Order: sequence, then C-alpha cells, then structure tokens
Amino acid sequence: MTDAPASAILARLLAFAEDAALVALRQREAGLSVTYKDAGLGQALTQADLAISRLLHERFGPRLIEEETALDLGHATARRLLAEDDWTFVGDPVDGTKPYAGGLASWGTMVAACRAGWPRASVLSLPAWFDDRTDPFRTAPAQEQRGLLLAAVEGTAYWAPTRGGRRAEALRPLLRPDRRTFHVGWLPVAAQRYTLDYDHGVFPWGESSAISDAALVALGRLDATFQNHMFWDAAPILPVLEALGFGLHRWPDLAPPPAMLIDLFDDRFSGHDALWMLCRDRDQAGILARAVRACPTGAA
Repeated sequence: MTDAPASAILARLLAFAEDAALVALRQREAGLSVTYKDAGLGQALTQADLAISRLLHERFGPRLIEEETALDLGHATARRLLAEDDWTFVGDPVDGTKPYAGGLASWGTMVAACRAGWPRASVLSLPAWFDDRTDPFRTAPAQEQRGLLLAAVEGTAYWAPTRGGRRAEALRPLLRPDRRTFHVGWLPVAAQRYTLDYDHGVFPWGESSAISDAALVALGRLDATFQNHMFWDAAPILPVLEALGFGLHRWPDLAPPPAMLIDLFDDRFSGHDALWMLCRDRDQAGILARAVRACPTGAA
C-alpha cells in the first residue's frame, strides 16, 4: 500500500466515512445507551462508538490508530507505524459523543491517512450538521438528516452536502470566506486549563466537539482555534485546515510543531498538557497568545 496514490486513499476514507455516518444516524434513531470510560462523566461511550470502531478495523486493518483501541496498540508502536512511508490511518469513531447522544448537531466521524509522520489526507463527516433553529421541534429521520462532509488531499480542501450520511452532491473545492468573525474555537479541555481575555478582541465559541470546531474554522465561522485534545482529534483536522492556510503555533512562544505529529502527545495520546494555536499566520498567533492566560494550578 506504500505506492497507493493519495486519490485512491481519499476514496477509501470517503467510503468509510459515509458508511460510518449511516451507522451513527441509524443507531441514534433507534435509541442509545450511554456509559462512561472512567470514574468521571467526561468521556461518554455509546454502541455507535464501538460499532464504528469495528468498522474502522475492518476497513483499515492493522495500520490503524483509533480512539477505542489505541491504548492497546501503545504509543511506541503507533509512533513506529507513523514514521514509516506506508500509509497509517487514524480514526475517531464518534467525535462529540455527548452532543451525539444528546440529540445535538455538533458531532461526527473523522479519519486521516498519515505517512512519514504527518497526516496527508482526511475526511470529516458531520451527518446531522444541519440544525434548523426555526423549526426546533422537528427531528428528521435518519435517511433525511442533512449534513456536511469535509475532505482534504494533496493540499486541497473539499466539501459536499450530505443527506442520510451520504454525499448529496459531488465534492467541490472549499474556498474559505476571507472575513473575520472575532471568535475563536474554545472547547472544554482548553477551558479547564486556560482563560481567554476578550479585551484582546477575541471571543470564545464552543460546540463541545473538535470536529464541529474545525468545521466552523474551515467555513469561516471562526477565525482560529486551539488544540490540546487527543491525537485522533488532531490528525484528521490538520489536512483540511492546513489546505486552507492554517498552521500550528505553540502557546506562548509560537514555536513550530515537531516533524512528527504524534510527538505533541503523551503516552496515552493526550495533548492536554500543552496548548497549540491553529492560526492563519504568526501575527494572528501572536494576538491569540497574548489573549490566553493559564489557570492557577488546581483551579480547574
């Protein structure tokens, strides 16, 4: 698979994402039971997470790093796979499990293809992204749910509307609007450890999932965002946002990322202990860096 062209890899990612979206929509329609991965209530788990995890393994085989089984694989093995020239896949079965289980729109499935240490192609599927706030009491059946698909390969980002989890139209190049909204992504993990001083002209916005956050940035609804999530959150987001001109800058010194993305994450694939800014340029990163304050130790 080393010589597989990026276009063929993207086709595999798209086919998986569409099938996963249908699984998630149908299972939510049938009714979900929610459990938790640890003693707290922050890491929710549903039967859809597990079903899509199994689908990831069926489609992408042993060269796969995904949320539900990554700890069994281990960081060292994952790093070795990612360093190789062969394609290695990274997946998040349901990003935003809490919004998913709660009937909200801000959730989806993400998958990336990596080689030589960095994600090179990805697909983000938000199959219930359409949220008609003028008709808040209507719930469309699974086959009628309207959503959004984002993809990137070879430095170009694409988008398509979806219905029932599948593309309703062909992929088209994504041209992000050149505008400012004065809002930046601000998710719960960042908010536990940092505060954002809006006197610097940036205001926080969050919809409880990394995939929704990334979609808002890609569509020009947010000016930038922050990354201190998990490895499988970051890898699929980066090809899309990098194709739109965004890059990683470390807070507060604006240092560039390492050559291997996984080196931003600890042995449990967590990036919680550092904060990275996804910005259009270094000047924007500098503005954001000045607006961030670390919470006092023990305040979170």
